[in-house]
Amino acid sequence: MTAIREDLRAAFDAAVAAAHPSRILSQQLPPRPKGEAFVFAVGKAAVPMAEAVEADWGTESLNGLVVAPHGAEVDSSLRALSLATASHPYPDAPGAASATRLRTAVAAVPANAPVLFLLSGGASSLLLAVEGGPTPDVLQAGTRALLNGGADIHALNTVRRALSPLLGGSLAQICRGQMTTLAISDVVGDDPVSIGSGPTVPSPTGAMDALNLLRHYGALNPALEAWLQEQAQTQEQQRDFEADYRIIASGPLSLKAAEQHLCALGHDATITADAQVGLADDNALMLAERVRRRPAGRPQVWLMGGEVDVRVNGTGRGGRNVQFAARLAQALDGVPGWTFLGADTDGQDGNAPNAGAFCDSTSWARAREAGLDPDAMLAANDAHSLFEALGDALITGPTGTNVNDFRALALV
Repeated sequence: MTAIREDLRAAFDAAVAAAHPSRILSQQLPPRPKGEAFVFAVGKAAVPMAEAVEADWGTESLNGLVVAPHGAEVDSSLRALSLATASHPYPDAPGAASATRLRTAVAAVPANAPVLFLLSGGASSLLLAVEGGPTPDVLQAGTRALLNGGADIHALNTVRRALSPLLGGSLAQICRGQMTTLAISDVVGDDPVSIGSGPTVPSPTGAMDALNLLRHYGALNPALEAWLQEQAQTQEQQRDFEADYRIIASGPLSLKAAEQHLCALGHDATITADAQVGLADDNALMLAERVRRRPAGRPQVWLMGGEVDVRVNGTGRGGRNVQFAARLAQALDGVPGWTFLGADTDGQDGNAPNAGAFCDSTSWARAREAGLDPDAMLAANDAHSLFEALGDALITGPTGTNVNDFRALALV
């Protein structure tokens, strides 16, 4: 790995560390309640968040349940809190059982008992399927159609809030205890309604909004339509309630940590965008144009974040950060003096084990020299395979947190 790639990877690690529960949660926890306390956690960072609470509060008289993606049990060191797993990004039957188990546990909390709810990105998928609701296969089909149609996170969450009996404030509604939510934000703008589809905050949208979005993206099937029509009356009448809710980590805070780390290494690093949205391809082309127009000057590193989308039309695995990187490499093919890293801070970009990928001014030429057709692979949304073949994939494994996209462009 070249020196500049090492520095960009170190900046990514600094961004992840700045949002890791083991580092930040103890500073945000309320005092340990006297007597019995209840802790629930859901999301990609659920296990490390819950472990941090156990470390700070101790395990005596601590009860609750953690719902995390399948595989989280391998590295879990939870002692008092139980662990259940579910599928991400598409729901499955074991996940529906886990979500149902969470619903039962939350509903059983005694009146006015202290409840700490730990929320992180991925909770929307983990709680989408519940026994008695739409079946996982129906939800999978609808979710895939939305994602492949280019629906952004707000549209996706609007649909999820209406489909699940645990999202859109529904989890808080069934809890008789005094609930406090601590959230790691994975959405642009840090809107609590969108973080994990807002299981503990009132929803501003309902079943009819979801129906309209599903129709718009061509994702509405008869089973989902029947369920939403049935839910329209009850969900539209959801009562308002007060939510004790705090965001403890976010993408902009992590980008700031990366900026500080790069500056300490001697780079001229600047956050140029912390709320990128829209299609990955469009954002990459705009960045490429900015590079072409940049006047000659001292070396710089531009840092970017947010959550872009990818419209999967081909047979590839998608992945918004590798799509961004591949489109940038194509647009800047032959333009010297740049290196890019795009990665998801949760360690998984799309349906692949990669967090993201590096690319640089030589990527397209190296691909052709290796006998690949990078243009065709990009058109097929198969950028993961492209960068794996080039040895440029970034593989980190699950990071224990999730504050969305990290992108860094180094210019000489």
